[in-house]
Amino acid sequence: MKSSTSYIVCSYNMFLLALVALCVLTVPMFALRMTEMPEEIQTQIKEPRGRTISLKLPLLQPTFHWTFMSRDDLLSGKLILRIIREEQSSDIVIFENGQLTEGWEAMTLPPASKRGEIYFGFRSHVKYSTAPGDKLGLELTVKKDLPGIGARQSGILPAGTYTSKGTYSGLIDDYDTSAMEAELAEQDKVLVDEQEALLNKLRSMYENKAFLELWEDQWSLKITDQTGWLPEEQTKTVTHMLENLDQQEAEPQLDEQLPPASSDPVVADEQPSRSYLWCWIAVPVLGLFVVIIFILRFLKKP
Repeated sequence: MKSSTSYIVCSYNMFLLALVALCVLTVPMFALRMTEMPEEIQTQIKEPRGRTISLKLPLLQPTFHWTFMSRDDLLSGKLILRIIREEQSSDIVIFENGQLTEGWEAMTLPPASKRGEIYFGFRSHVKYSTAPGDKLGLELTVKKDLPGIGARQSGILPAGTYTSKGTYSGLIDDYDTSAMEAELAEQDKVLVDEQEALLNKLRSMYENKAFLELWEDQWSLKITDQTGWLPEEQTKTVTHMLENLDQQEAEPQLDEQLPPASSDPVVADEQPSRSYLWCWIAVPVLGLFVVIIFILRFLKKP
């Protein structure tokens, strides 16, 4: 069992991420820091099953978001996802020759984006066979340098061919919303219909999906400017919060400095980053929840 110290640190980390998320809240956030989703919310089904796919390109520098300035230039190249199972490889072409493959779309652009830009994440509407033991490969062909912008930086992904290997950061079939239901039940101003609408939104974000954000190799951008779409003061705030979060993750936790209270190897060998992984997946839920509750509580007429 985790100590109260672990929970305090985890809550602090989640609080920082939630604040950062709200500061740059522009599009739905999925996996954020190349982490694996906690086992508790992942599927227990070992056999292959059809799921839609959500992935972001494994760019090194962006913490949350990145957009390329030219949709046409990015799509003029080619993006291939490979799902390898029992030595058999299945190639999925996400885009090529200037077009997204039918059944695929780019994730929502931030409001600050200009016409012609494209987000660095993609999702499918069609289902693909996925299973926990799959190995993944990603290959991106970039035909010309791709300028882009994030919340805090601007830069270029140089022309070339980029590859990475990895696995699923999460395979989710049923998403448990019972905790959120309990929270909403305590909000007097949240009507039953509105509660159900919110819960349905959360389920649609996660259920029957394969999340691909856990890559071994990340692709480095050539950073040209330490400014993004956030205003200067907001950039400083977000940077400070992320530095605090990085420090929290890097520092040895008190529990590790003390002899383990249990001889259970799972407890004794547990890494701090693994202990707090549920924080990452909670951020988008928390951000969405905070925004909706704010609207319902403060912006509705009495």
